[in-house]
Amino acid sequence: MNPNIRGMTPYAPPARSGHGRAISLDANESPFDLPRRLRTRFIQKVRSLVFNRYPDGPSTELRSALSARLGLPADWIVAGSGSDELIGYLIDAVAPPGGTVVVPDPTFVMYERLAKIRGARVKKLPLDGQFDLDSGVFLNPRLLKTAALWFFAYPNNPTANCFSEIVLRQILRRAGGVVVIDEAYVDFSGKTFLPEVRRYPNLVILRTFSKALGIALGRVGLAIAHPRLTKLLNTVRLPYNLSGLSQALALTTLECEPDIEKNIRTILSEREKLLRRFAHSSLFSPCQTDANFILVRVFGEAKKVFEFLRSRGILVKMFREPNLRSCIRITVGRPAEMNKLHAALDQLEKRKWRESSR
Repeated sequence: MNPNIRGMTPYAPPARSGHGRAISLDANESPFDLPRRLRTRFIQKVRSLVFNRYPDGPSTELRSALSARLGLPADWIVAGSGSDELIGYLIDAVAPPGGTVVVPDPTFVMYERLAKIRGARVKKLPLDGQFDLDSGVFLNPRLLKTAALWFFAYPNNPTANCFSEIVLRQILRRAGGVVVIDEAYVDFSGKTFLPEVRRYPNLVILRTFSKALGIALGRVGLAIAHPRLTKLLNTVRLPYNLSGLSQALALTTLECEPDIEKNIRTILSEREKLLRRFAHSSLFSPCQTDANFILVRVFGEAKKVFEFLRSRGILVKMFREPNLRSCIRITVGRPAEMNKLHAALDQLEKRKWRESSR
């Protein structure tokens, strides 16, 4: 047994079976499936695939299409089976066994999990009361000099906010190791460090097709960095890491820009409606959000709110971490789904009011 996994349990994604037609507002996915016309295009691409041969190992056609889209040479891009695989490759490539990997607390759990599995020493640094980077904590000179790898989700998951750009730039300038800025939710924040990737040779940007682009089923992620870093990633990358089906699906998705932009506008509109609703609530307090989800503080027992919504066929995310136990995370869904959420929240507020007035 690998001693690094002693005490770990298997990662459990949100359970979907047994909930019938439940509204899934718990996994930060896009609520919009591929339009029919794009399904047809994808099927046409699949018909031309040769199934008895391995896929294009470096994802050449996909990286070429992304190169034109991002305005960077193709050798600055590495494609992976979701961001999770690329996070693992980054640890493999630049963090030696026992090396230090720095992550904010709280943040996306896979940074810490994959680092521990690989034998790295994880340094968790607490965020401040606004879930932002405390410069006094994150600009520790010794840590900046010795840490091999830093992970920052931008916007952060589960807190939904973008970290201080000023502090991130200071870390990029001073860090002796590699700094990863995970922009999984960039389409909802409009904030990116992509223009800085030429300026900072220690910067890696992660992107995903699972959120705004809406193909979580395909598991497609990107790492964008200086070729000196992408060469290291390709050294540890498995030879045929991204299936031909996933490559075809990603290429199809890149053809539907108007549909994606319309979906993003709808999600942002529904997000603002939910924020306005919470502004007048005595039971909930939303945190600042730059993403397609909202972290909400509950004045009461978050577990009871979770169970109430689940009983109404609405799934949200609850947490076990001590600093998040009073919170739930709500992914923004389609307008009809959000109307059902609003109705359930109204019922919950009325029930709370009746209980408090007895």
